[in-house]
Amino acid sequence: MDTRSSIIVISDTDQIIEAVRGAVSTEQDIDVSVRKDTLNRVNGAAVQLARDNDLVVFRLRDEHDHAAVRALREKIGGEGKLLALSDAELKLSEALALRKAGVDEILPYPAEREELRDLILALTRKAPQLPALAGRGAERRLGQVLAVCPARGGVGSSTIAINLADQLQQKTGLLRKTTGARVAVVDLDLQFGSVSAALDMAPSEALFRMATEKIVPDRTFVDQAMVEHASGLWVLTAPKQFLPVDALARDQVDALIGHLQQEFDYVVVDFARTLVDWIAPVVSRASRILMVTDTTVPAIRQAQRLIGFFGEERFDPPVDIVINRERKPIISAAHHAAAAKTLGRDLKYWLPDDPKPMRQALDRGVLLSEAASGSSVMKGLRGIARAIVKDSTTPPSVQPRA
Repeated sequence: MDTRSSIIVISDTDQIIEAVRGAVSTEQDIDVSVRKDTLNRVNGAAVQLARDNDLVVFRLRDEHDHAAVRALREKIGGEGKLLALSDAELKLSEALALRKAGVDEILPYPAEREELRDLILALTRKAPQLPALAGRGAERRLGQVLAVCPARGGVGSSTIAINLADQLQQKTGLLRKTTGARVAVVDLDLQFGSVSAALDMAPSEALFRMATEKIVPDRTFVDQAMVEHASGLWVLTAPKQFLPVDALARDQVDALIGHLQQEFDYVVVDFARTLVDWIAPVVSRASRILMVTDTTVPAIRQAQRLIGFFGEERFDPPVDIVINRERKPIISAAHHAAAAKTLGRDLKYWLPDDPKPMRQALDRGVLLSEAASGSSVMKGLRGIARAIVKDSTTPPSVQPRA
């Protein structure tokens, strides 16, 4: 099976050509060829170029290119992908017209090299995949489990979980329609789960059925339980009925997370700060555990207690500290140093206190990327997502306690 991809760049400017070449220069399985011209002028040759390559990248010049796109897509049908590099001032109405004409994605140019690369990889279906974990089958690739845990109630961990999951989709393009990863969200706060309300979704009966009917979920059960959100996230919300915190068993949760790992690149688990036996499979499978806290003494002490509990299940649990509602200081204060010492790890991530966009998103039942994409807290979440994606090529070292 040939796994190589080919790109044809149609442009009359060297700057565009070199930008595309530079964006994929480290991708050894992508071949780039060039036609120094405009899409409109190549006329009939564009049809063969589109059929001979996985992706056509072209510079959008004027309305004549709009007509050329429409004619090209009519002739090639679903073959090949089209990526238009537009001027930064392209109007939304024009972008929508181009998408309707047959362009797969539009990227304002100039663009960051990383963004152009990610979009090309997504369009050529060469988006980075997570490595297969030893002992799980040579051909099977497992997604990474990211557990989000609050050190105390009301610290904002559920909001962080869903919006971080959204950013892990790695959407690219002018309209942010192309995703580079499939992401699932699971709300395991059986009594006070808030993911359904935050995303304006109905509570799910799946976890209630698992608990009351003692179901160990198989792939069919899990597939039917997951619901696609408008953002592209696949979500399993908590039930509307209250359940005892110990209503689930280890084998049930392990089967649920295991099936999701086989279907998604990332599985974001939002759970309460409840010390129950069934969270052990999440801890064991997690690539990292994001402990959401503030820097008050009670919260830091509770975070320390939870880390100790995780350590009973897994040697040196991969816990990263997320300080919420506090901007990272230029110079750490004494209480920050004391907190890091108590927790035995750096205060790695900081999200500023930005209540207005958070309130807007929650009141509307939408994600921050829709309500306030330019807010400071959104920028912080993007930074955390980029760090996670960057580390995703390294499989987690799972070392459960004997």
